Amino acid sequence: MQPSDLPFIEHLNQLIAINNERFKTYARAMERTQDSNFRSLCAQNKERTVYFNMQLIKCMVQYDQLPINSDTGLGKTYHFGMTRRFKFFNRIRGVNRNACMWWDGLALKAYHKMLNDLQHIPHEIKRVILQQQSILESDQRYLKIAS
Repeated sequence: MQPSDLPFIEHLNQLIAINNERFKTYARAMERTQDSNFRSLCAQNKERTVYFNMQLIKCMVQYDQLPINSDTGLGKTYHFGMTRRFKFFNRIRGVNRNACMWWDGLALKAYHKMLNDLQHIPHEIKRVILQQQSILESDQRYLKIAS
C-alpha cells in the first residue's frame, strides 16, 4: 500500500516531526533553566513526546508505513512554514518557556488540522490523536498557569 493511498500517513509524519522538535526544545530548555519546577516540567514533556511518537509510529506500522527520516527531524511533509524563522529566533533569544509553548501550540494546530482535514481516519488512530490532543491542551493550560 502506498502512502498516497492513506492520506492520514502524511499527517502522522507531520505530528512525529513536530514532536521531535518539541523534544529538542524541551531538552534545550531543561539544560538552560535554573528553575527546578520548569526543569521537571521539561523532563515530563520530553518523556511525553517520546511516548506520543511511539504511539504514532505504532499506528503507521499497522499500515506497513514508517516515518520519514531526515536530519532535521522535520521530514519532507512538514509545511507549516515557521520552522526556519523560529530556529533563528531561538539562536538569538535562547530556548525558554515561550519556545516550548510555541512548539506545543504548533503541535495542537497540527492535531486539529488532521482531525479537520481528514474524513476517514481509522478508529484506533483517531482515538490516539484525540487522546494526545487532549493531553497537549491540558499541558498547555498548566504551562501558562505555571508561568
